[in-house]
Amino acid sequence: MSGVQVPGPDELPPGPLRTLTEALHELYRAAGEPGLRTIAHAVADDDRFRDSVSHQKVRELLHGIGSPRWSKLEPVVRVLAERSTPRRDPDEETKRFKHLWNSVASHDDDGEPPAAGGGIRIRSAFVLGGITGETSYPDFERTELEQFCQRLGVALAKAAVDLVICSPIPDSADFHALRGYVETGENGTVHMHRPHHPEVEQYYAQLHDVLGAAAVNRIKNWFYPGPATDDRDSVAQAWVLCQLMAMEQADVIIAVGGKPGKTASTILHLAEARQQPVVPFSFLGGAAAQAFQRRDWRTSYPWLDSSLLTDKHAVRDAVTIANQMVMAQVRGTGQPKGRPHSIFISRARPDRDYARALDHYLTANGLAVLFGERALPPDRTVEAAIEDAVRGADLFIVLWSRSYAASRYCYDEIDLALRQHRAGELQLLIINLDGSDIVPPGARGLASLQARTPEDVVAAVRDVLNR
Repeated sequence: MSGVQVPGPDELPPGPLRTLTEALHELYRAAGEPGLRTIAHAVADDDRFRDSVSHQKVRELLHGIGSPRWSKLEPVVRVLAERSTPRRDPDEETKRFKHLWNSVASHDDDGEPPAAGGGIRIRSAFVLGGITGETSYPDFERTELEQFCQRLGVALAKAAVDLVICSPIPDSADFHALRGYVETGENGTVHMHRPHHPEVEQYYAQLHDVLGAAAVNRIKNWFYPGPATDDRDSVAQAWVLCQLMAMEQADVIIAVGGKPGKTASTILHLAEARQQPVVPFSFLGGAAAQAFQRRDWRTSYPWLDSSLLTDKHAVRDAVTIANQMVMAQVRGTGQPKGRPHSIFISRARPDRDYARALDHYLTANGLAVLFGERALPPDRTVEAAIEDAVRGADLFIVLWSRSYAASRYCYDEIDLALRQHRAGELQLLIINLDGSDIVPPGARGLASLQARTPEDVVAAVRDVLNR
């Protein structure tokens, strides 16, 4: 017997994580409290599981230490269910625990969407949607779309994720996402990519009366050429250009509905080809449903309960799912694979507090940390010494900010790192400190994470390294 006890309320306060931990202890007792190494070995010996767990990880799960990964929790649940007396259905227990895990991953203690700075690493999300005519309730599709998009706008605003849209037209999914976003009173930015056209301008002008000047002032407009003529094909091409540019700016696309064979289908196919994360809600059918069906979710994202993407009530899960997809993408990019041993931190001088906190964390974990100024022996030029330091690192971390973009020395460092990264010789991680645009062309297409405080930077790097 391991003797692991449920942590007290002072160690693990009431909330979703405590509820999950208590349920795991109940299952653990039903299985006869097997030894932690016994559980770990049972997981390791079972070919069904994609991940393994150490006995220390089993202990952490039972102590409620941190938010567990589903790939770690699921095999433990199945092993304990199969050992329970009487034996429990592993599939039913897995389903029950997945619901509890989703509550931990998706909501805070008040059931709200994740709060700003609370582990949300995405900077912006492009909302793409439309009616389809494919449901059994075609006359109500628009209402369902509007309600979903408005709640999605609320969730994005509360998570401090910028909203990317294209249309100010009142019956569009874009408008309802915009309305939900600005009416929360949060301070995020809306990026609207729209064509120059008199009719579009008229709709935009009316937004001042509908939403108020303060809300409209939070919209950053990006303008593109209008249609050459007013025929349907020319107008459609103008909107496609706007959507393509919106896709380029966003970290992730959240899609719902959209008529098959139209622009939404094209955008989603292009996003998939570029390996850009797509969160497709399928309950309205259409292009989003096709994108959902194309994906092998269990292989691509084994931690995700893909049934959430079929549920119109799971809109608050959208931010968490998008965030985890981006984190998975960051963890999966870059060569060589494996845990790095030497890390170069590239930062501008005004951001030294972020770098100092990260330096302390990495050094305490036995990793060698390099900065540009630490690589300056008296007999070397600045450029040569920094080049040697970058080439000697396994991981190059960019602490991107407006100050970084204005520094010639920082530009030289990231330029060298990008060349090493393209050659497969260096992992590269970009952490955006202030939400400013990534400037170097070679870095714009790379996944980046958002972190606003020194503590959040440390948490982001820890999440990536502990993959």
